[in-house]
Amino acid sequence: MEAKEASLKDIIEREPHRLEVPYFQRKYVWQEEHWEELLESVEHFQDEKVFWGSIIIKLASEKDKNLGFSKGYIIDGQQRLTTIALLTKAIYDSLDQDEMKDRFKQIMENDIFFKPYASAPKNEYQIIIKHSRVDKREFEKIVTTGIYDNEKVTLSDEDCGQIGRCYQYFRKYLDQKSESELAKLMDNLYCDEKVFVLISLNEKDVNEQAIFDSINRAGQHLSTADIIKNNLFKKLAALNNNEDEIGKLCDKYWDNIFWSDEIWDEQRRFGNLSKSHLDFLLYCIACIKWSDESIQELNDNKKLEMIYEKRTENYNYQELEELVHQIAEMALIYQKYICQFSEDLEEQTFDKNSDVTRLLLIMEKCQIQMFYAYVLKRLWENKSFFDIDRKQVDCNLEDEDLRADARALETYIMRRKICSASTSAYSKKCIEILKKGIKSLFAEYRNDKELENQENKKIAEKIKTLKSEVAKIVLFCLELEKWDSRDDVGSFSYTYQLEHIMPVKWNQYWKLPSEISADERDQGVKEIGNMILLSQSLNKHIKNREFDVKINGEQITGKSKKEGYKDKTQLKMTKKIVDTYNAGDKVWDETHIKNRTDKIRKEIIEHWNIHDLLDREEPPCQN
Repeated sequence: MEAKEASLKDIIEREPHRLEVPYFQRKYVWQEEHWEELLESVEHFQDEKVFWGSIIIKLASEKDKNLGFSKGYIIDGQQRLTTIALLTKAIYDSLDQDEMKDRFKQIMENDIFFKPYASAPKNEYQIIIKHSRVDKREFEKIVTTGIYDNEKVTLSDEDCGQIGRCYQYFRKYLDQKSESELAKLMDNLYCDEKVFVLISLNEKDVNEQAIFDSINRAGQHLSTADIIKNNLFKKLAALNNNEDEIGKLCDKYWDNIFWSDEIWDEQRRFGNLSKSHLDFLLYCIACIKWSDESIQELNDNKKLEMIYEKRTENYNYQELEELVHQIAEMALIYQKYICQFSEDLEEQTFDKNSDVTRLLLIMEKCQIQMFYAYVLKRLWENKSFFDIDRKQVDCNLEDEDLRADARALETYIMRRKICSASTSAYSKKCIEILKKGIKSLFAEYRNDKELENQENKKIAEKIKTLKSEVAKIVLFCLELEKWDSRDDVGSFSYTYQLEHIMPVKWNQYWKLPSEISADERDQGVKEIGNMILLSQSLNKHIKNREFDVKINGEQITGKSKKEGYKDKTQLKMTKKIVDTYNAGDKVWDETHIKNRTDKIRKEIIEHWNIHDLLDREEPPCQN
């Protein structure tokens, strides 16, 4: 690697002569704010010289097959260099005087075009920047039109992409400028001032991202996913000379999915990591396919691209194509069952048999993301429908083995969540179950018969102090177990509100018996036995009121009734409290809380039972 200060001329007038935007790199995306910023930097350059960013060029050993000129790949800086080329052409096209245009044509011939061979006539000059396949036609049309003919650049609204909009923006802006102002702009662009840092890589530098992540860059971020995509399709192109076929494959199985929805670029926390959804998807797929890699390597964005590069090094065309198809399939599954599920959570319904979606709910609400690779693999293995053109996919969530695996993972997560256990090893655990199957989560329980009993005792203690969100998911899961096809209602959304029967602020309306201390009461209030789920929160005027008001609500003369528990739920666990009250037990105190906490403890142990899982025959693990 070599890094040095450079002027614009240093970058484009030196070898390599041809600077290629990697063929499958994402399209030009700069917006008006970037164009305006660049213009301001160029216009006021003599007043305040500023750093224009870094450019990373990866040198290629291969040369043009016919003419033999050298090539390099623009790894970082394509947005800026493209914009400068468009600005240069817009300045040229804004000139009216023939004399000035002739002088500016020399700049075009030296800094936008190059001689492919020493004796090349001007009509055979080549464009220095060879754009990616998605922008190539539009970029070359704008740059070449009117240089050696009298044509003018015309762009229809249907054909005008972001590159065309950039050119039109500059033309509109430059129409207001005089010839001398246009000349000053061109002089500022192509002076000898060192305004860039030019970083040159050789072919063996495969980990480009480690380099451009470590420097201050201005421009569009080139992600891990961009590098992985480009390397995959470069290999496909090397094995198949049919550019159109490779382009169609890329359009259909990559760009059709990842360029059409902004969700893939959104950043999200996954455990201790911050990744885009696309980078995380590629991490999950690497875990699934190459689970023998160390979790440290997989977790590291800089090394993930190298894993893809290394593991596909000897792939043939069919294997590479199959991998691209698998990425597309898993992407649609991930989008539907993870992203979309999360976005539409309040509209989702759950019942006793919703093992898979209940697991997804728990993972979302408990922020347990590092098992998604395993979940994605099991959903993919149960794919029942896939249509890449319509971007639709369905998975068979009723498959018995899939449901059993979901229950097992739910049991592992919930028991540990209730016990406030660390999640730091979850990435390693995910890799382990990908290799060995879901039962490996519970291997230590099989070897130590007392371990489950010890954990059950810990659960009994922890449910006295559960955080509200954990208590809510516990009560919701236990509630679902009580409903079946014999009931009028069998499915529920996760929209219920957690309510403390004896309120946290109990002092005003709840009498404190002499045998109970205030600390003991405060402790009792926190127990799960004192919590229920309601369809809506109680009105703030009765939220802290005595027990019978909370049950029945309160009618205030001349006003609508303030509803109580009787009016706000259909859930059986909450209805049990109301029914007991109606049967004559109109007291709610520490004894009632303790008894209900113990009952819920037994239900938790029964619902998330480890031994039932260990006795199940597990299907063989597939990779």
